Formats: sequence, C-alpha cells, structure tokens
Amino acid sequence: MSDCQEGTCRCKRFQGKVAIVTGAASGIGQAAAVQFAREGAKVTICDVNETGLEKTREMVAAAGGECLVIKVNVRLQVEVEACVAATLEKFGTLDILVNNAGTGQFTPFAMMENEEYDRVMDINVRGMFFFSRAVLPTMMDKDYGKIVNITSIMGEVAGQGQSIYNTSKGAAKMMTQGIAVDCSGYHINVNAVAPGMVLTGLTHNMLGDEDQVVYFLEKIPQRRIGVPDDIANAILFLASDEATYIHGETLRVDGGMLCTRM
Repeated sequence: MSDCQEGTCRCKRFQGKVAIVTGAASGIGQAAAVQFAREGAKVTICDVNETGLEKTREMVAAAGGECLVIKVNVRLQVEVEACVAATLEKFGTLDILVNNAGTGQFTPFAMMENEEYDRVMDINVRGMFFFSRAVLPTMMDKDYGKIVNITSIMGEVAGQGQSIYNTSKGAAKMMTQGIAVDCSGYHINVNAVAPGMVLTGLTHNMLGDEDQVVYFLEKIPQRRIGVPDDIANAILFLASDEATYIHGETLRVDGGMLCTRM
C-alpha cells in the first residue's frame, strides 16, 4: 500500500536520485520538479524564464527539496551540455531527464515563415535531442536511467493552424521510440507522456474563452480540463522503478479525449 496521504506525499520513490527537468519555470515542468523534490529527488530546473525558475525554486524548497537553477535555451547545444555538466558537478550523478520544454504554434501552414518553423522544431525536437544525447553517456556508464519526453496527443491527430506543432510532436514521439531501441541492453527506460488539453501558459489564452472551454469539455469524457499535476503524476510513474518494463511507449494523459475523436 502506498504511504501517501492526500495533500502530503510521504513516498520517497526518488530518494538519492537526481533529475533534470526542462521547461521548469511553469506548468507541467514546474509541477514535475516539485513532485520529484517532494519524493526525495534532487532536481536541476532549467528554462529561459528566470522569474519563473525562481518561483519553482521556492516551491521546491517548500517541498523540502534541493535544486540547481540554470537558465538554459534548449535550442543551443552549448547551454544544454553546460547544464548537464553543472548537474554532475553539483550532485555527482544523474538518473532522470524530463524533456518538457516546448512551444506552441497557431499559424496556418500557407502563412508559416521559415523562422517560425525553425523555432518550433528547435524547441520541441532539437532540444530533446541535445538533452537526451548529453545525459546518455552518464546513464550508460552507470547502467541506469530514465528519460521521459513530453509529446502531445497532437502528435497523433492534426489541429487547425498547428501543422508544424503536430509535426514536432510526432517527431518527438518517434525520437522516443528510436532512443529506446538504441538503449537496448542498458537499464535505461525511455518513454513519453502525451498530454491532452491542459491548463498551462500555452493554453491560458485559449481557455480564457468560455466557448472554447465548453467545446473542449464536450470532447473530453472526464468532463474537465487537465491540470499540470495530472501530467506530472504520469511523468513520475514512468521515471520510477515501478515502470521498469515500460519502454518506448507513449502514455496518453488526456481524460479520454482521443477516445471520442471521429
């Protein structure tokens, strides 16, 4: 039986573990960082939003955790590799990577500029590539590791004005599977979480429209919009030793939204 009580988690699944969470200044990344800290992990939190990172640092401290705060642009290989090196220098090891940093896109395909394409693909795919490649030598040397990538149900179904976002998330899903295959023979689990409609900074404006909320509630069998902790719960499960036989999978956390798509 789990030794967790509502509102206060007394589980220590990640005692002695070290995690890096990208895009940790808000939303899903922030929720995951706090949950890892609450369950005993030391956490490196990174993002381009320094104000948001400070808020996350305060939340991690309030949860009784220790964290390293680093401003990182995931589009830049040198910053990614410096973040991993700083984590190893600070904590001495590295066990978990959560590739959460991401961005949206709401431009019709015919109007897309090259710069917008590059921005979306760089943040949503290239950053995942840089971070995953940077952590794997350590994980392979210790024959242990967990990589959890955040994709989206929009990597499986198309959304209007989101063609490149769809493309990036589909690529992220396949990169998850490819890394998983290439890690065969090591005790490294590589999986993904595909959120549905979740209230984050990327969806805040959309969900500020009451008609849009009604529209989505009609599409979601659970009849509610997801919150960051819903996704963080799945991330922590896949990052835990409870999920050692789950590999190369994408776990949808969407309230059943895709079940109803015709």
